[in-house]
Amino acid sequence: MPRFPDHGEDRGAANGFSRSEDDRGSSRRGLNGRRDGNNDYDSFSDADYDRLMEYPDDVDYYSLLGLSRTPPPSDVDIRSAYRSLTLSFHPDKQPAHLREAAKQQFEKIREAYETLIDPKKRTVYDLLGAEGVRREWSAGGAMGKGGAAEQQQVGVKALGPEEFRRWFLDTMKARERKVLDSLVQSKGSISLGVDATSMISADEEEDYVYIQLPTLRPSSYAIGYSFRTPLPSFKELLGRVDEETENENEESENDNDPSKQAIQSEVTFSASVGGKLQNPMREAKFVYPDGTEEVKRVAMPLIMIAQNVSLGASINHGFRNVASTKGLFGKLPFSFLEGADASVTGLILPFPTVEAVVAKAISPFPGTKPLIFTFRTGFFRSIFQSLPVIGLQVTRELDAGRTIYCSWSSGSLNWPAFIQELLSPIVDLSVRLDDVLSRPTQMSKVEIGYISAPRKSTTAEEEEEDDEDDDDMPVTRKREVGAAESWQLQVDASPQGGGLSVVYGRNLFSHKGDEKLRSEWSTEGYHPISQDHAARPVRLEIQSTVGIDLSPGWHISGTRQVSDFTRMGLGVGVQGNKGLVMSVSWNRLGQKIRLPIAVCPLPLVSAEIAALAVILPWATYCGVEFGVIRPRERKRRRLALAKRQRQLEKQIAKRRAESQQAVDLMSEQVLRRQAREEENGGLVITKAEYGYYPPRDKKKNTGESKVIDVTIPVAALVDHGQLIIPREVVKFQIIGFYDPAPLRPKKLKIWYRFGGKEHLVEASDSEGITCPMRSHLI
Repeated sequence: MPRFPDHGEDRGAANGFSRSEDDRGSSRRGLNGRRDGNNDYDSFSDADYDRLMEYPDDVDYYSLLGLSRTPPPSDVDIRSAYRSLTLSFHPDKQPAHLREAAKQQFEKIREAYETLIDPKKRTVYDLLGAEGVRREWSAGGAMGKGGAAEQQQVGVKALGPEEFRRWFLDTMKARERKVLDSLVQSKGSISLGVDATSMISADEEEDYVYIQLPTLRPSSYAIGYSFRTPLPSFKELLGRVDEETENENEESENDNDPSKQAIQSEVTFSASVGGKLQNPMREAKFVYPDGTEEVKRVAMPLIMIAQNVSLGASINHGFRNVASTKGLFGKLPFSFLEGADASVTGLILPFPTVEAVVAKAISPFPGTKPLIFTFRTGFFRSIFQSLPVIGLQVTRELDAGRTIYCSWSSGSLNWPAFIQELLSPIVDLSVRLDDVLSRPTQMSKVEIGYISAPRKSTTAEEEEEDDEDDDDMPVTRKREVGAAESWQLQVDASPQGGGLSVVYGRNLFSHKGDEKLRSEWSTEGYHPISQDHAARPVRLEIQSTVGIDLSPGWHISGTRQVSDFTRMGLGVGVQGNKGLVMSVSWNRLGQKIRLPIAVCPLPLVSAEIAALAVILPWATYCGVEFGVIRPRERKRRRLALAKRQRQLEKQIAKRRAESQQAVDLMSEQVLRRQAREEENGGLVITKAEYGYYPPRDKKKNTGESKVIDVTIPVAALVDHGQLIIPREVVKFQIIGFYDPAPLRPKKLKIWYRFGGKEHLVEASDSEGITCPMRSHLI
């Protein structure tokens, strides 16, 4: 009978490692081999930090049963693995002193088996893990009491695995959409202009500029609010689609094709008011006790002058599956609307207005990028007074993130004279004099522009491919991705004038940009957004404009994300006749607050004052960023790393004890099976080690080896003369294993005898093992 060393026996002594060193090492060295201390924590890279914080705490059910995720194990494989483990861990098969430990191990095995043998639970487990299964089958979950499954007309229990997966993904997308709608369904904005121009004054005689403490006065305001809500569909007007019995056959195909899914029409209600804030002055006579009188100008209560008022609503609709619609709308020319998006906006205030917009992508040649045509028409006056304003915009994407566009607008046009004269006996088509000033005239204009947007952040499916090519990515490209540079160039011309505007933006103080919010659920699966622990960048934008008369204008702004959904910013620039304006902004999920502060009248604006207005806030922010924010962030990071390391060190001791219990429970059964293999000349595991082996390069101090004996657990995996450990199996979560060196690269070495000959095989955590093989002969 083969002899197996005790699981607690130290296998690292030959490599300069002892049990006492393992026990004491955590007090002197971190889990990654560095000595503990603030300087070492600061040297952690973002990748090390992410790996440490995301180190798995839960047991992987597939690894626990020794199964591979891909290809998915069959029910026969799951039952076979469960029966094999039951022989070793069932409490009824253990002596009294091991029965409690066997009960704990068996409960884990049974929970893993019940989850994986149930197709629905396995689907949810593959997406959300064990915690997701418990959550979705509890009260309020999708499969629990009061959940979405109880609200279905057709029982979810009757769905097959693929049908259930589609249903569950749709349910999760709907739940996510509901949460997002509750956050961003309404939008509001508040702007309060402040007049602080008294801060800077000039002495024209001595040519001096004086800076003094200003008197702050509110000068303008603007308030806006909008909310959107679903619009009921009108199938009676658009024609009915095929009967439900016919739709059921195509339902699965349409669910997987986003282009064929119906888009819910929405209506958005909006209202805004803005104008000036003034303190009117009035002369008042003051009578003093001595009988003297004095006339003074005094300020009256603040009044709000509403110069800009709007109230209206817009309806948005996407045309999908038009070809399958019966009736008039399923034929030309209405079928041409397939894939188009349309919106209709109506305003009641300040005067009745209706505008319609239709956008559709058309590929002029097969295999080429489409041109997006956007046609708009607006009725700003009665059709009996002037022609509608017509506009057309053509947009084409050159490549990823780079777009050119050209737009034209007709402006307000009167009816031609001959038509007015022709229809004069019937209707008067001339413009009424009382409407000339009450409604502004729309000027015709032409715009040509180029947009270079920042490189989009990768999705969860693309991250794996990007990781493989990350080493080959040029350094310049990596910098471009982190800087997120953007350009926008526009030239416009109209009868009133024209101009050139250039906008440039990029990220500062960080090699990673802010990741835009995206959906975590798709028709393919669940792709959670990874938490970014890098320093948050500052988004710098510089805008410059030049009019047709060469009059310049500029604006510099910087914004920074201060929390998950909140951004704050500061801007400086020249805004028309307001002079030099500094603006402070706050933005959270569509709610905006903006405070533009006029600090210098336009006649006094000079290069020196403008430079001072830019440099002072910038220097102040840099001092706060690198003197307060970054040190606090490093301290928070050090504390989080130290706390996480302490948790993992406690976890190692706990897992070591659980592993020893598992080995004690399975030893007798494994020894009998290995004895039978020995008698039949089969596969006999003579020794197995798992852990961290330092590289042979002595120039680098990579720490001592940390290796544990896993002979019994590996021998338990031998089945009918074969040992197969799939590549996807997390080795340190196999029953009887534990991780002796978290975050370090580990190897599994197996010495075995087959056919009377000795063999040796070793594999890293990312490699699988299949025994016996001739290539393993020693």
